[in-house]
Amino acid sequence: MPLTFSLDARLERHQRGQFLAASARQNNLGVSYPIRERPANFVPRQRLGSHLALPFKLAVPHSAGRRVLRTTAMVAEQGTAPSDVPVVVGLGDPVMDILANVSPEWLATVTAEPGGCLPISPDTMDQLLADAGKQSELVRIPGGSAANVVKGIANIAGGGARCRFVGMIGSDDTGAEYRRKLAAQGVEPLLLESTSGAPSASAVCLVTPDGQRTMRTCLGASLELRSSAQLPAGWADGCRLLHAEGYCLYRPQLTREVMSAARAAGALVSIDLASFELVRSCKEALLGLLQDGLVDLIFANEEESVTLCNVMGLMPPPPTPPAPTPVAGDDDGSETEPETGAAAAAAAAAADPEAAVAAAQRFLLSPSGGRARVAVTSLGARGCVARGAEGEEGASPACRVAVVDTIGAGDFFTAGFLSAYLRGASLQQCAAAGCAAGAEAVQTKGAELPPAAFDRLRTSLESILAAKPASAAAAAAGRDAAAAAAAAAAVASALSAAGLANLNGNANSNAPATVAEVEVEVETVVAASPAVAVAVGASV
Repeated sequence: MPLTFSLDARLERHQRGQFLAASARQNNLGVSYPIRERPANFVPRQRLGSHLALPFKLAVPHSAGRRVLRTTAMVAEQGTAPSDVPVVVGLGDPVMDILANVSPEWLATVTAEPGGCLPISPDTMDQLLADAGKQSELVRIPGGSAANVVKGIANIAGGGARCRFVGMIGSDDTGAEYRRKLAAQGVEPLLLESTSGAPSASAVCLVTPDGQRTMRTCLGASLELRSSAQLPAGWADGCRLLHAEGYCLYRPQLTREVMSAARAAGALVSIDLASFELVRSCKEALLGLLQDGLVDLIFANEEESVTLCNVMGLMPPPPTPPAPTPVAGDDDGSETEPETGAAAAAAAAAADPEAAVAAAQRFLLSPSGGRARVAVTSLGARGCVARGAEGEEGASPACRVAVVDTIGAGDFFTAGFLSAYLRGASLQQCAAAGCAAGAEAVQTKGAELPPAAFDRLRTSLESILAAKPASAAAAAAGRDAAAAAAAAAAVASALSAAGLANLNGNANSNAPATVAEVEVEVETVVAASPAVAVAVGASV
């Protein structure tokens, strides 16, 4: 009769790091295999559907009737162990967003460059809130870029992800409110509390009638988080993805330490570029992290990508036209200064933003540039484009919806993209998921979506992930069948070679009455998760 059982492979922590390993015993038949791959190497390969050689050990008892085992199948399947659930950690400033609707004319008195985000002092914040309060009623919603992303992932994934957020709040009512509301969104609030008396961070979001937002922040107590040594023990346990907001680049040492710790835990790392002002101000800090290989996925909007293209000089300036031949009587006594190379390159990027976005992505993905795996650019009403270091591309149009405001739209786009990415989706599918999430965000006031919006997003994500080309599904099925056949043949061959069984099913009278171990190298398809169930079927 057939004897079949399954065992789960889980991440195990050892002194030398984390490894995937599995072992089990049932009905006197033991199977174990160590996977000598660190998760940092293993997880990306399995997500791409690649094959992995697993060294299996099959232990067979020869006493108790000298039963003979003939292996009939060995396949790798997706398990359902709790370790399947990815842990996502957000790093950033826990900011209370304060929303105000303002006119373009009034906004022009605040800044000549609408959009973006800049830090301001507590006194300036107080004055700005007083002035903005004369334009409209002020609305308070807990936010912060990385917090919005992990809130989005937690709600889109349902029970399919465990999310944490690390940051520092003040010992005040605002901090307590923030902690309470973050937990209500399904995110574990690993929030340190300042004892200096500094207030919790806040941001005023000035929203014009077209939905565009301009932000000014007073970070207060959040700035007191300066070292990963301050973080609570175990913050990175089981971490599959660390997402850092771009504003962390104002504290480059903290960002580097946390990213390095996440890397050591086997996690992927993503970051967004936050604002065009930050790209200008923190270029060196960003380049240092990228060139040290600490970033896997990088998110930017079109304006940030064009700014990166400009500050890095990635667009060649257009050819200089020949000087016109002077004509007598045309000289008015003035001279036109020639455009500098940097100014000419910036003009070229502004004239062709699509080319500038492509140039920025090529730089971010190149081994001599950003060394990232994936570069994603959101294009507002035109959707998004994503490119991978291996040449994969994905693009999606934006959904046509009525825009209430754009606060949090980029963060929820990132949440949708990453929710799909963590499930092994292609860049095309990730792009579609990101645009679906961004579309929901712009229809809502502030960076907090209602439950109905997340219900729609979960349905959309399942539809997007299910819409795989038939040829790809057929190829996957073929790989599974081939792997199962190869595994069965390899194990059967090893058993026979070891004298444990023969093709006629007769016992080997010379076999010792002990447990024998046969190591078999099996190339098999692994699941899209660090938890792998191995089913072994045998005829007894």
